[in-house]
Amino acid sequence: MRLTDYRALLVDCDGVLIDSDSGVWAALQGLLEGSAAVPARASVLALYHEALAALYPRFDELGFTGLLCFAHRKLAEGFNVRVSWEESLSFARSVQGWPLFEDAPGALLYLRKFYRLVVLCDRDAQDREGLCERLGLASEELLAPGAVNAWLDEQQIPQGQALSISVRVPADGLPQGSCLLRRGRKHAPQECPAEVCINSLADLVFQHQLSLRC
Repeated sequence: MRLTDYRALLVDCDGVLIDSDSGVWAALQGLLEGSAAVPARASVLALYHEALAALYPRFDELGFTGLLCFAHRKLAEGFNVRVSWEESLSFARSVQGWPLFEDAPGALLYLRKFYRLVVLCDRDAQDREGLCERLGLASEELLAPGAVNAWLDEQQIPQGQALSISVRVPADGLPQGSCLLRRGRKHAPQECPAEVCINSLADLVFQHQLSLRC
């Protein structure tokens, strides 16, 4: 399918619109300063994502803030650093200041002219309004990932006409209707494991404009 054949975009928040890795890395500096040996940034972030994924089955119990608190404590344990609950909560609340990718607001403004668009995000209720303000979203455009199918049914959009934009490939592979965002990494078309591969949201806008001309 061409980009213009899709009717809806399901956009992951973290990694696509929000530079969560940079936000997490900055918020971890206090913990890392107490460690005898600090691995490279990529290794630290990989450990963080691993800890978060292991905790995710408890999302309904802990909420997003709780997940980040416990992930912070898991990292501290791995680096043999003692941290207080206040420090772990401070790390979790840093989510409010995680930076936007520069191309995110403009791309959203352009893309919503052509698609029904929702941003998939697990933020707690206390953070949703602020996130909508930063991204220029209406509250109904911020959706919990588990609510996607119900939203598509409500909008009378078949799943095959919805394109999901994310930055990670699940262990069981990407489902149909996937757009893989690989910021800063050029790729050959034959290397793309998804229906669409992009280097940035600005690249997605450009590809959409090309599709309009075909």
